[in-house]
Amino acid sequence: MSASRTSKRSTGPLRVGVLGQGRSGLSIHSRWFESSPRKYKIVAIADLLADRRRHAEERFGCDTYRDHSALLARDDLDLVVNSLPSHLHPPVTIEALGAGHNV
Repeated sequence: MSASRTSKRSTGPLRVGVLGQGRSGLSIHSRWFESSPRKYKIVAIADLLADRRRHAEERFGCDTYRDHSALLARDDLDLVVNSLPSHLHPPVTIEALGAGHNV
């Protein structure tokens, strides 16, 4: 993690960005973060589908992005969860790590 990302670390819940809101992203990861609000806050979600983004905005009160790269451009995330389709795990995880995120 770069120094600039570390210096912006909050003292409250970890700020989480979730890539994908399909079965794994919503039903497993996002639900788990939502169940631990003192530890985690979903602040950003990326998904190609507009209805999933709209649902995330309503349910989590977070920012949403159609393009995962836009989410990865943020500098205020403590953790990024890659729940995109399996074939995208390696390239997108490498992209997230290259952007300085904890994945």
